[in-house]
Amino acid sequence: MAEHTVTYDEKVRGWTSFHSYIPEASVNLNNEYFTFKNGELYLHNKVNGDRNTFYGESYNTEVEVVANAEPSDVKIFKTIEIEGDKKDWDVTVVTDLDEGHIDSSSFEEKEGFYYSYIRRNSDDLVETELLSVQGVGNIQIVNNNVFTFVSVPSNINIGDVLFMASGSQYNRIGAILNKDGTTITVGTAEYVPSANDFAFVAKDPVAESYGLKGYYANVRLVSETTDPIELYAVNSEVAKSFP
Repeated sequence: MAEHTVTYDEKVRGWTSFHSYIPEASVNLNNEYFTFKNGELYLHNKVNGDRNTFYGESYNTEVEVVANAEPSDVKIFKTIEIEGDKKDWDVTVVTDLDEGHIDSSSFEEKEGFYYSYIRRNSDDLVETELLSVQGVGNIQIVNNNVFTFVSVPSNINIGDVLFMASGSQYNRIGAILNKDGTTITVGTAEYVPSANDFAFVAKDPVAESYGLKGYYANVRLVSETTDPIELYAVNSEVAKSFP
């Protein structure tokens, strides 16, 4: 079990934060906070120092919040909006029914907010009910990583994933590298089908996101920066889910 230093705020009369550093002793003197480690003295509230760096070791900043409006309803959590001065946050979102994420590079600034749709995790590729799928037809010819069909629908794109289906069972063949009117080429064949097997294509759930279902969402933000960063609020666009 991990150990933490816990801080108490007299203004709110409560325990406010967990810290990764473990000092040997500490003291607040003349509005300066000092700790001792291995017999050496450290100043913590240095204005120009690296943030989240203690005793020569850097740590992540982590903030965790829960979104639970209308707690009796199953909802769809579509977006995460960050009110702050930077977008340097990687986000994981876990509901009681689903999981997703947002990489910090996905946030876009809109009207003073950093805004992004929640991306689905790649594990959703094994849950076809969560995906946009397109039937292709029976495979006519198998030639290494190239599969020939009677025709390939025009709405299939590079980066989509090709599957083989047999009844209620299916296997992932691979991500589409190239395609034309009758052939599909995958980068690496994870499963090799046979001629006459039925194939379908699923959109990448990481790129095609339609939100996460759940009664509540646990939102965890992690930043690796040692620069000053401020976070004022975390919001989510939420809609009621109808069966």
